Amino acid sequence: MRIRKRLGELLVEGGLLSEEQLKDALTQHKKSGMKLGKFLVQRGIVRESSMIDAVASQLKIDRYRADKYPVASELANIIPAEMAQKHQLAPLSRKPNLLTVGMTDPMDIESLDAIEIFTNTEVEAVICTERELTQLISSLYGFSSGLADGMEEVGGLEMGPESQVQEESPDTEIEVQSLAGLVDEAPVVRLVNSILSQAIREGASDVHIGPERTYSHVRFRIDGKLHEVPAPPKSLLLPVISRIKILANMDIATTRIPQDGRFTLKMENREINVRASTVPTIYGENMVLRLLDMSSGIYSLHELGMAKDDRSKIEAVIVKPYGMVLSTGPTGSGKSTSLYAILQALNKPDINIITVEDPVEYRLEKIKQIQLNRKAGMTFASGLRAILRQDPDVIMVGEIRDGETASISVQAALTGHRVLSTLHTNDAAGAVTRLVDMGIEPFLVSSVLLVSFAQRLVRTVCTGCQESYVPTDESLAAWGLSRADVAGVDFKRGKGCAMCMQTGFRGRTGLFEILKNDDTIQDLISRRDSSQEISRSARAAGKMRFLKEDALDKVFAGKTTLEEAASAVMT
Repeated sequence: MRIRKRLGELLVEGGLLSEEQLKDALTQHKKSGMKLGKFLVQRGIVRESSMIDAVASQLKIDRYRADKYPVASELANIIPAEMAQKHQLAPLSRKPNLLTVGMTDPMDIESLDAIEIFTNTEVEAVICTERELTQLISSLYGFSSGLADGMEEVGGLEMGPESQVQEESPDTEIEVQSLAGLVDEAPVVRLVNSILSQAIREGASDVHIGPERTYSHVRFRIDGKLHEVPAPPKSLLLPVISRIKILANMDIATTRIPQDGRFTLKMENREINVRASTVPTIYGENMVLRLLDMSSGIYSLHELGMAKDDRSKIEAVIVKPYGMVLSTGPTGSGKSTSLYAILQALNKPDINIITVEDPVEYRLEKIKQIQLNRKAGMTFASGLRAILRQDPDVIMVGEIRDGETASISVQAALTGHRVLSTLHTNDAAGAVTRLVDMGIEPFLVSSVLLVSFAQRLVRTVCTGCQESYVPTDESLAAWGLSRADVAGVDFKRGKGCAMCMQTGFRGRTGLFEILKNDDTIQDLISRRDSSQEISRSARAAGKMRFLKEDALDKVFAGKTTLEEAASAVMT
């Protein structure tokens, strides 16, 4: 007889929630339409890893480990794809009278009973994260498994930009008329749904759909790298792109100039915002889709990958009543994610937080978020001026791109506001010189800056197929290391498995360089010292670790490889 226990009770017993927090969460999560666990994670009330540990401990069940349960394709024959999707579980192993399944909700008694009846076998649950379950289902059932049929009707169309209509030739008009019938046909709709659902399950951030001379290709960007996936025949490429253009409120008659649009879709109670972009190429239109999971939980500061000392520096300054916190790094280095984590830590009922972003990537409850609209005159500078009349305590500016935005941001920080923003510089000290280059006086920068931090993202070794290895002499030499320097270090790498798409990597973590302002740094800034001088002085005083040092620490801890770390921090 299975014992039914409620998640809330387990979390209270495990000390992760108070009775009052549980009561409030139970009221709120029903309004959101989400399960309690997902609601708690998304709102940042409980970390997913902590919740899973608590449930596993309280129920005395195993936590999923990829090395213990390698993906076996023959298990897909035991439970059909549709049933796995419906009950949100995946078969992990089978013994003569016992089937082990991975679930995010091992207390779903109805689903466990349904699988027992279907397989005529005793079933036991192993708890896993939502991402692990997604990857398990994708690895077991594959791209053409038919799981896309579980996708809800794509809807909730958001307003895109105005259609950019121009005169087309009569031939093009005939082609458009024929396309109008094709894009609504079932095969095209199913194919588009299949591509999108597979991308979401694989955790892709971008989908590239493009033409070549005689064929088409589809690629997913996963953990920062592009991966080829099965593509439709060239004859279906135009209807597929046209179908997506219609969803994104773009003009299918316009193929000779770039277009942008957006739409939202729901899949498995997840809300995904899709930004679509097309450009004409010599073989036809190329389309790129940016996928933003609006229902995914915001990372906490603990989950970004910061060392404990670095995290303490950030936590110490963000509670100060005024000043600037700057995140720096190239595009795609996780700057916005870090700022969202800081906002999540600051989000309290007695603090008014307002953001101006381009675009608004994640929606945060009780935070006023403003979307840029340059056509209507809403820029970072004008939006920031408006925000200052809204009695804010904390302001987040998506990016400081020009002197006007920089000047208003500095003035806001000087007049009693906490200002968070991003800059495109290579290191933490570069934020100082970039502000000076934008026309901000050094004495103002030294007075207002609380902390600047540079960051990069590196892929982490897949825990399901990791193995020890000995790095080459060339890899060590690139880091200025000798064999003696790494004596006793257990280097790790992934062999490649179904869970990591044979790459040896699964997931990413951050590398950080934290420059906390103090009297010494203020003097250097006021003297207009270079960013290199500021970095060297802070490092010599033991107040800062370089990105390369943080990268090596993560390599020595077995989280990533020397080669992967070098690709992120070696310039």
